[in-house]
Amino acid sequence: MSLISGIVKLFANNANSDKKVNNGIVEYPFNNLKNEDSIKINMFGKEKVVRVFCCGDNQFDESGNYKEGAFSFNEKEIEVLKWFVQNIRIEDYAKEILKYCNDIYEDCGDPTITIDDLENEIYISDIAINVTSIPQSKDGYVYPEISFYGGCEAEPEHGICIGFRDKKFIGIEGQDWTL
Repeated sequence: MSLISGIVKLFANNANSDKKVNNGIVEYPFNNLKNEDSIKINMFGKEKVVRVFCCGDNQFDESGNYKEGAFSFNEKEIEVLKWFVQNIRIEDYAKEILKYCNDIYEDCGDPTITIDDLENEIYISDIAINVTSIPQSKDGYVYPEISFYGGCEAEPEHGICIGFRDKKFIGIEGQDWTL
């Protein structure tokens, strides 16, 4: 299955949800996708299940408290996710990921890796959606709107976040970049 194929399978965390389910698999479009549902995507040529979670404004209720349970993504979050799965392939950013990892390894004096090592170097476990009214810090540091999010052998304490905003790649940082 390809990201651009038009069909993305979803596994609903909540069996009683109102999602359109076909043999336990929810199909694209994502209109009823909820926070922390999982989707299947193509990563390095293999089908992989990743969790989709909200870390933007929608994670808070009217009082500013974190929402509890499985809440629905809003229209803008769904729009961003649809664009992401239809247009972004992690393989297209292999050179950038390799540079990020090798810069860390070089700073530590460790041996560098090659493109062939990337599949075992990073472990993408999530897609983080960060649609927020504050897209950047006061000093101009831009936060990703959506990102691949997971572990990284080069940076085990901070993981990896491969970020996008306004339908453009904006860089690679540790996981806390999007939180």
